[in-house]
Amino acid sequence: MTTARSHLIDQSRTGCYHVVSRCVRRGYLCGDQWEHRREWIERAICDQAAIFAVEILAYAVMSNHFHLVMKVKPEIVQGWSAREVAERWCLLFPLKDRDGVPLPPDPRFLDAKTADDAWIAERRSRLGSLSWFMKLMKERIARRANVDDGCTGHFWEGRFTSVALLDQAAVIACMAYVDLNPVRAAMADRPETSERTSVRERIEHRQAMRARDQLAKAEGDGSSAIVSTLPPTPWLAPLRACVSWSDETARLCPCPISSDDYLELVDQTGRIVRKGKRGAIPSHLAPILERLDVDLERWLAAMANGGRFGGSAIGCAWARAKEAVRRGVKWIVDRTLLHRDDGEGMPAT
Repeated sequence: MTTARSHLIDQSRTGCYHVVSRCVRRGYLCGDQWEHRREWIERAICDQAAIFAVEILAYAVMSNHFHLVMKVKPEIVQGWSAREVAERWCLLFPLKDRDGVPLPPDPRFLDAKTADDAWIAERRSRLGSLSWFMKLMKERIARRANVDDGCTGHFWEGRFTSVALLDQAAVIACMAYVDLNPVRAAMADRPETSERTSVRERIEHRQAMRARDQLAKAEGDGSSAIVSTLPPTPWLAPLRACVSWSDETARLCPCPISSDDYLELVDQTGRIVRKGKRGAIPSHLAPILERLDVDLERWLAAMANGGRFGGSAIGCAWARAKEAVRRGVKWIVDRTLLHRDDGEGMPAT
């Protein structure tokens, strides 16, 4: 039986979620001659992430579906002024001129809406909602694709699925799983060649930053003109912020692995996944998994078998017990069981 989204997602606090949405009948509506639609989806994710109270930790746009690992921060919206809420909402639905170019918000409209407490309260709630983020993005892609095809009808297959990521290991494991989707589907032979993925964005940004540093060392202040042409900081959340708790807590307890650690872990795991058989992760990467309290064999099994990232939540036993109490259920099953000492344990009471 389908579970209400409001039951699965805690709208009162920061949380991380793995989101998947598929094309209708799982058709390849973003592949072959429609490859350009993958860029539409990637751009839509980027644009809306700048407006909503969310952070994108990882993504992969495939030929018939897409994955997102998102950090939803509803409490951030409460700190926005009424004016900022109105301005952000107008960016989602801008007026356009005759050429279709978006116009800046009308000050008189903003003044009127800022004074409407009920309107502001409703939009404030929506800007911190995972469901509204997905609703608007999917609707816009569907409308644009229908115009592209000259037809009408559904583009997406029903509701999107969402899985709560309850602890650090769940977040990093799910990010790696999402980043390795093209490798697992044989669309790319290694992470850096996989198009429309967050891991490629992170790799390209790291390369750009290293090139900038080398130029700065070689040419000193005279390299500033060249450095200014390098790509800006990507719109993805920095790895230190890829945690399942609030920004304030993240400053005290950041992600225990660095960006270089993560990219190396994804690269080595991808090599094993690509071979289609078990392999040994190099010994120098073992401490990374230890910092996440993740079992090596379970990590490799989860990366090779995407079905384990289903269900309604992923996390260690105590995190699932706490989430079960919030949802009012006895127990939540985790198919991945990433942690070294984890098991199904006892139901929450």
